[in-house]
Amino acid sequence: MSYSSSVTEPLPVLRRERLIDRAAEALKDYILANHLSGGDRLPSESELARSLGVSRNVVRQAVSTLETIGIVRVAQGRGIYVADVADSDVFRHIARWIDTTELDNAEFIQVRSIFERGVLELVMANASDEELDHLESIAVALRDATEEDEGGLHDRFHQALLEATGNRFLVTLGTILYRFFWSVGYTSPNVPRPPNADMHTSHLQMVQLLRRRCRDDVPLLVTLHLSPDHRPGGDGAAKPETEAAAAGSDHR
Repeated sequence: MSYSSSVTEPLPVLRRERLIDRAAEALKDYILANHLSGGDRLPSESELARSLGVSRNVVRQAVSTLETIGIVRVAQGRGIYVADVADSDVFRHIARWIDTTELDNAEFIQVRSIFERGVLELVMANASDEELDHLESIAVALRDATEEDEGGLHDRFHQALLEATGNRFLVTLGTILYRFFWSVGYTSPNVPRPPNADMHTSHLQMVQLLRRRCRDDVPLLVTLHLSPDHRPGGDGAAKPETEAAAAGSDHR
C-alpha cells in the first residue's frame, strides 16, 4: 500500500505531557457526564488505564494533577474518589496568593452580602415547605450544639440553604464560595468571626424569616447571617422583627 506523495507533513508525536493532560481532561469529563459528586468512587487505576487506552503510570499522574487542584482525592488502599470541596486543599493554595492582612472587614461583608442576598431571595422564591422544615431542624440542632458538633451542623445548614434555591449550578458554585469566604476571609486579622452564641440563635431566626417569603426581609436576613452581633437585640435575644416573623408563620 502506498501513500500519496502530497502528504509531506509527518504526524506529530504525542508528547507524554499532552497525554497526561488529555487523560486528566477525560477523567473530568467522566465525572461531569456521570453527575458524580463528592465522595463518589471512580473506577480503579487499572480500569481507568484500560478504558483510556493508556498506561497506569499516565493515569496515576493524571489523577495526581486532579488531586492537586481539588477535583479528586486518593485514599491509599481504598481507591480514587471525587473530592468534596470541603476536603480539598484548594483554598489553602488560594490563600497563599491573597494577602489577607490588608483585607478590610467592611469590604468583606459587602462582597458577602451581594452573594447572600441572591441566595436568600432564591430560597424565598423556590424552597418548598419540606426544605424549610429541613433547614429549621438543622438550625435547632445548631442552636443546641456542642462546640464539637457545631462545625458540621453549620456546613449542613449552608448546604441545605443552597439546595433550597433550586439552582444546581449555584449549589456547586455556592459551596466553593462559602468555603472561600470561610477559609480565606476569616484568616484576616481584620475580619472577626461572629460570636458562636449569636450564630447559634441567628440561623433559626433566619429560617423563621424565610418562611414569611417577604423580599423586604432580605436585608435583615443578611444582617442576621453576617453580623448577628450587630443586629438590634444582638445580645442573643430574639429581635422584634424575628419574633413577629415567628408569630406570622404557620411553622414554629
